[in-house]
Amino acid sequence: MRMNVFRDNAPFYWDAAIPAMPLKRRSKAPILNEWTSYGNYFPSVAEREHWLVSYPDSNLGLPFGPASGLCAIDVDVDDEEILAVLDELLPASPWRRVGKKGYAQLYRWSGQENFKVRGEDGMICEFLGKGNQLVLPPSIHPDTGEPYVANTNLWEVMDKFQTLPMDIEEILRSQFKTRGYKVSHEGRSAPLVVVPAGSRDIQLVKQAGYYARVVEGIDRNSKHTLAEALEHMHTWVVSFTAVAAGDDMDPEKGTAKLLEFLLKDVENGRVLPDGWDKGLTAEQLEHPTIKAMLVQNEGQRWTRTKARQWLREETDLRPDDEDWQLAKIQELITLIARDDQLTTLQTDAIYNDIKDNYGKAISKPAFNKALREAKAGNSAAGDEDHAALAERALNMISREGELRFAQGSFWQWNGSCFERIDREKIHEFVRDIKGNVLSRRAADYDAIVKLVGIIAKKDLKEVEINGVNFANGFLDLDGNLHEHAPRFGQTFTMPFNYAPERANSCHKWMEFLERLWGEDADYADKVAALQEAFAATMFGVAWKYQRAILLHGLSGTGKSQVLEVLQALMPPEAVCKVPPSEWGQRFTLASLVGKTLNVCGELSESQPIAGDRFKEVVAGEQQTTEFKGQDKFSFKPVATHWFAANSLPISKDGSGGFLRRWVILHFSNRISAEERITNYAQVLV
Repeated sequence: MRMNVFRDNAPFYWDAAIPAMPLKRRSKAPILNEWTSYGNYFPSVAEREHWLVSYPDSNLGLPFGPASGLCAIDVDVDDEEILAVLDELLPASPWRRVGKKGYAQLYRWSGQENFKVRGEDGMICEFLGKGNQLVLPPSIHPDTGEPYVANTNLWEVMDKFQTLPMDIEEILRSQFKTRGYKVSHEGRSAPLVVVPAGSRDIQLVKQAGYYARVVEGIDRNSKHTLAEALEHMHTWVVSFTAVAAGDDMDPEKGTAKLLEFLLKDVENGRVLPDGWDKGLTAEQLEHPTIKAMLVQNEGQRWTRTKARQWLREETDLRPDDEDWQLAKIQELITLIARDDQLTTLQTDAIYNDIKDNYGKAISKPAFNKALREAKAGNSAAGDEDHAALAERALNMISREGELRFAQGSFWQWNGSCFERIDREKIHEFVRDIKGNVLSRRAADYDAIVKLVGIIAKKDLKEVEINGVNFANGFLDLDGNLHEHAPRFGQTFTMPFNYAPERANSCHKWMEFLERLWGEDADYADKVAALQEAFAATMFGVAWKYQRAILLHGLSGTGKSQVLEVLQALMPPEAVCKVPPSEWGQRFTLASLVGKTLNVCGELSESQPIAGDRFKEVVAGEQQTTEFKGQDKFSFKPVATHWFAANSLPISKDGSGGFLRRWVILHFSNRISAEERITNYAQVLV
């Protein structure tokens, strides 16, 4: 019978203003993608009622931050000496929760940054503050199956917590070092990230493909047996689930995909290296896919002993028929050519057996030539030319996500957007093609990779719809949320969900803007203009309005902080830094491909802006550029260009076309040193 942990206990926490939220059943992972928001505000009545109905048997979690006013020290050791040191260094807490190992105790949060202290044998303790969460009693521990317990009910001691010193991290590290313990360098803990479901699936497929290549001996950076790869795949899925909010992946899904890749490659002629099946359990050996791999691989694997036995059984049937024996030698060469695990030493030994038995039936050069030709013939039908190799490489790559070539680059679908991939990855897949004897030289590789680009050439955007690619879907300009799909041509995904019901919850941000502009007569217009400029940047449509944004004013007035907030909101894949003084240089405009935010920085007070090129780029007119060493291509720049400067733009172009391309927001109210917050953008976002 299931216990209704959440339904029966959450109301006790809520009555004490503790923002308890649902976690996955018997898990430490949150159910809600936007769970970190509940560290900032208390869930509404409607949200709480929905949780009680939808997640009655879920575990309970406490998101840290302003809403609860709490933080925690999570101790992850059972060493008595280390525990004694922590008891001495940490202030007393009225509430302590215990789990499988160690304990967690709560304190009043005062804005400290999250951190981890690791020793030689692993984690010692972790500070959990804003952006982190803690499993609350009586949630069920995922490993022991028993409830978490605490020394008292949290709601009974909410008024008894004290704060930790602001330098608690330095205190812990220095004291452990003083007492002879080795601790790691500074490490920051981070909240769970929101990973789109499609991206999770693609990442699982890529990881399975990687472990398959390791087992096959293709990826030589690591060496795993199948048993080790299965264990690593299982661990990867579990670990990924632990750091990806909204993830519900089954570890068996990862191992099934790994086995699927291996069997398909073996069926296509790939031979697994010696020892690949070492360590498999009796149960694993009975798995249908593994059994099929064992049979298929055994038939394709050749050794000197197997070749010698084959020769004896076949050629002894007609010991006096030299033509027939020669045909059998050719047949043996064709068979062993399929085994790409055979070493040169082994093939030399097989040749010696042929020579010992049949004298001068075939010379060593003729044997080697026949073996090379057989390998080329066995690679696949039609692999005699570069085009066929390119097709095979494209098929191999595309099983990890659709590949396209557009705007001078290769792009691969990752489940929520296209991400640019390096040409070297295409080279690697070409090198991995079994029996490929046509791509031995760099020129061959380059030719095949170029053909892959020709075959995969396709525009990223298939429909003319602008929008923002959030973690939970693609939002168009009409406010419709679509499932992620390649047709939208997105090149990045926001690391958070679209949640319109929280549009009015940005109180700290609005307070900041009021501090900057609250005394200005055009305060409301400035806020509205900034909001529109932010939105036009995220939607990638500022080029339609033919505007660049200048935050203008003296130093210390907050303009740089505004730009840093915008930049912190955007994923790195969406941002570039290309000042207009470089737009005329070769290769430079290629940096704008796939970007929607160009942080241009300060305006030069002496170097004028080239008016014609500036007007073209800001207006999104087609530009011709190139990546170094690659062919030229044309693209439409859609990035919004943002400046934060003390001076106004200068140009020899005094036309109205240049002047009207600027939206200038003026900052005049200085912020005192006492009011300034270090890393404000990161804290706010």
